[in-house]
Amino acid sequence: MQSCRVCMEEKTIAPLPCCRKAVCDECLKLYVSSQVRVGKALISCPITECSGNLEEGLVISHLTKEEVAKYRYFLELSQLDSSTKPCPQCSQFTSLKTHTPNRSEHKYKIQCSNCQFVWCFKCHAPWHDGLKCRDYRKGDKLLRTWASVIEHGQRNAQKCPKCKIHIQRTEGCDHMTCVQCNTNFCYRCGERYRHLSRFFGDHTSNLSVFGCKYRYLPDKPHLRRLIRGSVCASKVLIAPVVILLVVVLGALALVIGNILQTHVSSNLLR
Repeated sequence: MQSCRVCMEEKTIAPLPCCRKAVCDECLKLYVSSQVRVGKALISCPITECSGNLEEGLVISHLTKEEVAKYRYFLELSQLDSSTKPCPQCSQFTSLKTHTPNRSEHKYKIQCSNCQFVWCFKCHAPWHDGLKCRDYRKGDKLLRTWASVIEHGQRNAQKCPKCKIHIQRTEGCDHMTCVQCNTNFCYRCGERYRHLSRFFGDHTSNLSVFGCKYRYLPDKPHLRRLIRGSVCASKVLIAPVVILLVVVLGALALVIGNILQTHVSSNLLR
């Protein structure tokens, strides 16, 4: 039994490899999780007087599956040089050293081998044919400013949540379909359309947790989330009761049907 250097509780603790100090599993898990959340790849020892780093295997053993994926991504990213960057859409890594464009193509024009997204290696933005990176960034800033302006009761344009291109609506409803990636999204809030079932509602439902934030109490977000959350929780609690009631009524109807059939059959035999 040793005393944890963080929580000071007496526990059976395996000492850290870097400094042989005692830190319990619970404290170590909280520490490495917090470091991964802020994008750390090399995680230093939680003991302040130790200048070492925690081993990769030790870190991974104290993370969830989702956190392990993030940690490995940050680790890989930290080991890359300036000639390798991740795709801005799917994070697939591409190296300029292995990239061999055609003679007619620009050396910074990259097409991701995983998602086929075409992007600029230099400024890490969607490919801007005929525009310098500086001019593209300036134009993109102007575009975002223009798109966010409200005219005639609606935004000038809305950005697709997947491929990030701006789409302008001239007429019709809020349900938009991106012409580039076929993503269905809401023009008013820019969120993807989600639809699990009629029971829980969809993006057009006022009281659904998946509903558009501008359709119901847009000026009172906390009240809207409270009401929608309460409705969803009520449905989750009521659903088993409804299912059980349907099963019971179905069984009862079956039993009554069998009794009536038996009674009718006995009357016919008489």
